[in-house]
Amino acid sequence: MVTERFTLKGFQRNMLKRFIVITAIGGVAAALLFYVITKRRLNEIIYTFHLPRSINDFLLPYVITTNLIGLFIVIIALVLTMKLAFWKVAGPLFRVSQDIQKLTDGDLTVNIRLRKDDEFKDIAQDFDLMGKSMREKFVNIKEKFSELFSTAADMGIYYDNKELLEKKNAQLKRNIEELREGLDAFKI
Repeated sequence: MVTERFTLKGFQRNMLKRFIVITAIGGVAAALLFYVITKRRLNEIIYTFHLPRSINDFLLPYVITTNLIGLFIVIIALVLTMKLAFWKVAGPLFRVSQDIQKLTDGDLTVNIRLRKDDEFKDIAQDFDLMGKSMREKFVNIKEKFSELFSTAADMGIYYDNKELLEKKNAQLKRNIEELREGLDAFKI
């Protein structure tokens, strides 16, 4: 069974959502900070009757300060989010890589297991299906080889009985053909 999955597309979508949420939170934080700082300053000016020459002279330092603070908050949040995303990707990829190496070394008992919220769970399930399919094919080949070996061993017993020897020979040919079919399932 071949399945098409777009795990990386889902990962990218999640990262974009996180980026938008963090940016929105940073923008709201900057706006709130601007409101708090300018409200306090406006109240000071109203009570002292000290009016600035222009609105730019009055607000520009506060706009710059609040935006720099907001930018700093957003950068910290993005760095932390990217670090978390890196670990969410690097950990599962490392585990999948180790299990694939075991499969490459011939250990067909490997089952790739990831946590339910890992990004590459679909890929791990596909590798598990591949391993299961290979296990089944190799078990079938191993059984056919055992039958072939048993038939060949029996032929030595019946060398003087021509009828039984012909039956064993026919069975040997069937066993060889079944073994060949099992091996032909693999494309090399």
